Amino acid sequence: MVFLFRFGHDLFVTDTVITINHPKRKEESSGMKKIRPVLLGILSIGLLTGCWDQMLLKNVRLILGIGIDKDQGENVLVTFVLPDVSDKKRNAPEIISVTGETAREARGNLGKKLTLVPDGAKNRFLMIGEQLAKSDIYAVLDVFYRDPKSALNAKIGVVEGRAESLLQTGYMRKPNFILNLDKQILSAESFTIVPEENIQSICTVLFDPGQDVILPYLAVGEGAPHIKGVALFNSKSLTGSLDTKESKLCLLLADRMGKKASLTLPIPNKSKKIGSKMTFSVFQTKRKLDVDVNNGKVVVTIDLLLKAEAEEFSPDHLDEAGQVSKMNEIFSKQLTQEAQKVVQKLQKANCDVFGVGRRIMAFHPNYWKTVDWNNTYPLITIQPNVKVEISRPGIVF
Repeated sequence: MVFLFRFGHDLFVTDTVITINHPKRKEESSGMKKIRPVLLGILSIGLLTGCWDQMLLKNVRLILGIGIDKDQGENVLVTFVLPDVSDKKRNAPEIISVTGETAREARGNLGKKLTLVPDGAKNRFLMIGEQLAKSDIYAVLDVFYRDPKSALNAKIGVVEGRAESLLQTGYMRKPNFILNLDKQILSAESFTIVPEENIQSICTVLFDPGQDVILPYLAVGEGAPHIKGVALFNSKSLTGSLDTKESKLCLLLADRMGKKASLTLPIPNKSKKIGSKMTFSVFQTKRKLDVDVNNGKVVVTIDLLLKAEAEEFSPDHLDEAGQVSKMNEIFSKQLTQEAQKVVQKLQKANCDVFGVGRRIMAFHPNYWKTVDWNNTYPLITIQPNVKVEISRPGIVF
């Protein structure tokens, strides 16, 4: 809008812009601000590539469990546990065994027997036969580490005899039990019977010259597969085993206690009958490992303190003066003797589960360079000292 005005003899011209804000235009402007992000989101969807590597379940046959054994010659026998997809709806697994020159080839041969492509992304356990484990377990583990779709959190164990027999026998007696074999191992882990391991966790230890692995050791039971103890390894080969009582003490000495740990020991001066033993649970541990190297001799001391709670003690009288301290002294002596036997078995199997070699590598590198640890470890001195403190007598005294 233009205005003309006179000031004396001069004429002035001014140009003024007047803006009128209409209320409807304000509403339209705020509405556009809200719609704009939605429009940008819709347009950006067209730029997405989508799931290029998707694998639909309808196109694959899942593998829920695997057992591997040594077959004739250099071949391997692989037993697969597959879910039932028949129209009978039995909800029981299907067991199929195939052979191959390698584990990968065996899986390829499995595909020839199925109408769908086998997929191991949901595998829950891997059982290795005893004969194969004595040679080199990594020979059959390599395929799991190279396959990006492998279930590396699958539980791994060693089977007394053949893995095929364990899976087939368990299937014949209790078909659905085979699907829960990994849960059986998880239960044993919580009770400090077997170590908490899987395919991924053992990989670095297999190549560690200063430490060895121990794995769950299973056998074919009367009703179903059962945990027999732990399998001892030297590097990548099976060299021995411990039963369930020995494995508990071994894991406690290695400072690898699970959620619970119960020990049963005979009560002195009691005849061998029901009620002549005491069971106590460990609720706290304290372990100290000392490695001393002097004049080319290695001396290892393992001090283990177990704070325990009485779970079963029929003679009672734990409230009497000196009774608890007397039991602590007796049980400490018994467990120390049993720990010495466990250490002897570990050294006989050349299984350095405590990682003594790793301590020497870190704190005595010059000595480490001068020895062959596989020949030295069975000859070193390892002295375990176990001390029991029953600090919780239970509700009944």
